[in-house]
Amino acid sequence: MRAVAVEYVGRSEQTLYESPERQLWCAVISRALQDALNDVATVSSLFQRKQICEDARSWFVRNGADFQAACNAAGYDPSVLRPRVLRMIGTDARRL
Repeated sequence: MRAVAVEYVGRSEQTLYESPERQLWCAVISRALQDALNDVATVSSLFQRKQICEDARSWFVRNGADFQAACNAAGYDPSVLRPRVLRMIGTDARRL
C-alpha cells in the first residue's frame, strides 16, 4: 500500500492523484531524474552542469529520508522507483 500523508486521509484516491502537491512532487522527481541523466537545462557552465548531475545522482543513490519523502508525497513506492532510476543512470544498487 502506498504511504499517504495524514492530510490526505479521507480524500478519494482520484482527488489525491490530481492534487497540486502530488503534481509538484512528481515534477521534483522528474527534474532530478533529468539532471541525473545530464539533461541539465538551467546552467551553461560545464562545471555547474556536472555538479548538478552528480548531486542528482547522489540523491537517488543515497536513498535518504528526503528521497523517501518526495516519493511518498508523489505517490511512488521508493523501493520500486529507485532501482529503476539507478538502472537508468547506470548505477548498480547491489554495489551500494
